[in-house]
Amino acid sequence: MLLGIRIQNYGLFKDDCIGALLSDIRKAPEQSSLAISAGMDVAHPLNGIEALIGRNHTGKSMFFSFLSFVQGAVIKGPAAASTEAGRNGFSNLLGDKDKPFIATLCFKFYDAQVKDTTYVQYRLVIGANMHGKPHFEEEVLTLWREGMDEPKDILSFKKGVGFVLLKGEKIDGEMNDPQTSALHAYGALKQFYFTSCTYKEIMRWFFVCFRKDQTIQLPENMAPGGHKHLNNEGSNAKNVLAYLKQEKPGQYKMVMSRLLEAIPGLRDKDEQAVLKHFNKPDMLALYLLLLADPSPRPLLLIESPDEGLYHDMLDVLANEMREYSIQNPGCQIFFTTHNPYILENLSPSEIWVFSRGDKTWDESVEIKCAGSIPIVTEMYEQGVGLGAIWYAGHFDN
Repeated sequence: MLLGIRIQNYGLFKDDCIGALLSDIRKAPEQSSLAISAGMDVAHPLNGIEALIGRNHTGKSMFFSFLSFVQGAVIKGPAAASTEAGRNGFSNLLGDKDKPFIATLCFKFYDAQVKDTTYVQYRLVIGANMHGKPHFEEEVLTLWREGMDEPKDILSFKKGVGFVLLKGEKIDGEMNDPQTSALHAYGALKQFYFTSCTYKEIMRWFFVCFRKDQTIQLPENMAPGGHKHLNNEGSNAKNVLAYLKQEKPGQYKMVMSRLLEAIPGLRDKDEQAVLKHFNKPDMLALYLLLLADPSPRPLLLIESPDEGLYHDMLDVLANEMREYSIQNPGCQIFFTTHNPYILENLSPSEIWVFSRGDKTWDESVEIKCAGSIPIVTEMYEQGVGLGAIWYAGHFDN
């Protein structure tokens, strides 16, 4: 799971961080205690659920765009990633066109069998040639476990030349194409275990694009047959139900029961009513089906999941997201919201506040964990709900 993310030179983000990076994790607990006592901000590792809040145009959607670009660059190459999902070229993604794009991602991998935790940090640098075409300048994958004196690089490539570790031995390599990621090349090979784990994690990030009016987009003649996962538009929901019924009957019954219980229009109905409901599914039905995936994605990224939901349905969704994070350790949900009610189910360390300067010329973004705002943590410990704290303006001040 992701513990921390650093963004350098992507749109509004000059050099911003969410969560905790490897340097933060390696600090002794007493160092954090001293920082807190001195009134300094302390890094908060990312949790199973994270809400991104803030006024419009403060970078919340751009944060998702950043992660989408990283995923696309690793899988398809930076040139392809720069022109998909509405992006209009690499140079237009950069805040400063004279500097490279840099992403740093810190992951935690836990092996339950041996009860061992490994931290892996991936640093990706993308530059452009004289014609503006992007290419990989540097990729470094660094591993650390408690007890190690220093982290060690298990993959390191600069301008396409470098090495990867296999059973402690360095294997030199050279990429044929500056558009191909070394993480992609070696992550596809099972023997490079943590390189492969990191690649799979990024590859399976899932960007949810359900829309309140998405039923208009549903294909009239979706091909029959089972689909293992929902697509990001939710248009294959009936195919997913068909797959579950045939391949995972126990899971299918559980999903049916949950849908009949949670959706007012389906209460006291039967299985056929649920299937008919998915001819034009509502948002809550799609989210419940997504969260019931027997092979869950490591990271779900959802913009405004509360949009169009009545307040009691909001409670159902919030509880389902919490249950998802509990039942699937290592899986995460990041979502944006403007609705204070959904925050009632969260803690301060699970909320990130995006803000910008009041001046029109101020293009900088500030990202702060609510757990680092003293008045928020004090009020929360006294029993005040986070939705009420937000409504009262304490996140914005």
